[in-house]
Amino acid sequence: MLHLVAAKQAPEPPNTRLSVGDYIADILLDARPDGTLYHWIVQRVGSAAIIQWGQEYTFEDAYSAVSTYLENLAHPEQEKA
Repeated sequence: MLHLVAAKQAPEPPNTRLSVGDYIADILLDARPDGTLYHWIVQRVGSAAIIQWGQEYTFEDAYSAVSTYLENLAHPEQEKA
């Protein structure tokens, strides 16, 4: 089960932390003059090592990508062929 751990209030969708099993993921807003990006970073709890990262143009796409990645890490037997 995916759990929302923390979110900071901001005019744009907030920086967000998700957690599932032994893994956490942060979605971070990067507002630039030429457009907004949402970076997502996946780590094991207690480790500074980055397992996976990506960038999306919308918060919804970043949330979807990182949620799917976390669920696959936590439940690898459910991956589709």
